[in-house]
Amino acid sequence: MVDRRVVDPRALYRRHRPGTVMRMWVRTEASTRIGLGHFMRCFAIAEEACHHEIEVVFLLNEAPNAAIARLQTIGAKWRWMETRIGSPEDIVAIKTVVPKGDVLLLDSYAFDADSYDRLSADYYLAVMDDLADVRQLKAHLIVNAAGSAVDLAYVDIAPEATLCLGPDYAQIRREFRRHYPAPRRPHIAVMFGGSDPKGLTATCAEALLESAPAMDIRLIVGPANANVDALRQLCAERAGLKLYLSPDNVAEVLTGAELVVTAAGGSVGEIAAMNLAALVMVVVDNQVAALTSSPFPVLDARDGWPADFALTIEALMGDADMRREIAARAHGLIDGKGCERIIKAIRSHG
Repeated sequence: MVDRRVVDPRALYRRHRPGTVMRMWVRTEASTRIGLGHFMRCFAIAEEACHHEIEVVFLLNEAPNAAIARLQTIGAKWRWMETRIGSPEDIVAIKTVVPKGDVLLLDSYAFDADSYDRLSADYYLAVMDDLADVRQLKAHLIVNAAGSAVDLAYVDIAPEATLCLGPDYAQIRREFRRHYPAPRRPHIAVMFGGSDPKGLTATCAEALLESAPAMDIRLIVGPANANVDALRQLCAERAGLKLYLSPDNVAEVLTGAELVVTAAGGSVGEIAAMNLAALVMVVVDNQVAALTSSPFPVLDARDGWPADFALTIEALMGDADMRREIAARAHGLIDGKGCERIIKAIRSHG
């Protein structure tokens, strides 16, 4: 039975009063240690919000310059917060800064049930969730775009909560919905998020040079990556490797890829929206749901580089029809319009 609180994306509509300005505040994190996953999925929603003339302000403890530059491109603002995210002091600081009645989007594992309870009384509270493990999750809107989200136990929530669950709500930036000229030579793309704290980009590059020596390999590296110098050196020493450091348009770099090797996370939806094939790597515990719900083949790299990586690459690169089938199946699940549906759900509240 379908939960009546789960939003049918086809049934969303705009109810926000014409002539009024809606504001959305985003409390999330971005750093070399934690990575940029939370920030980037919030950014995708913020991009769509700005497109619909919603004012957006990010509340950040820290962020790489490239992340701030992204906010500037969409007209979003930001404000520095010195309090530890999710702490009691942080909740007080949020209440001091954010006017009552505004939209507040939270995305951090540091927030707990008490945080949500205290903030939902004053704001239209939207929460990015992954595992449904916070009980008494008081929020007006809960977003979980994982394929397994509809099977999770979202039972201990506010009765008026709107659930945006499943791939229809994947947070895809607008650049991944455009078309770009195909490159002259085929390539494999590699991207392990904005920071790649485990340094897997270099490991993957070396492994691909052995498993797919005839292919060009594009290494897409985010702004918080601490191993840029080593990657530059690796690309200088090995033919066929090219480094793309914080590219202005990731989708353009991905265009034409025969395969994308990526960490589980927001990039999976982006690749699917582009109708490309991927091999997904689970690198941390909070990505474990991808082992069963990913639209792409998955390997577990949490305890070290998978021993069957080479065989998997050889099988994928040896069968173009299989890659096309994988890409088509994933694209059928993720059409790239998830942020539109999230913003419509937010706007429908008042």
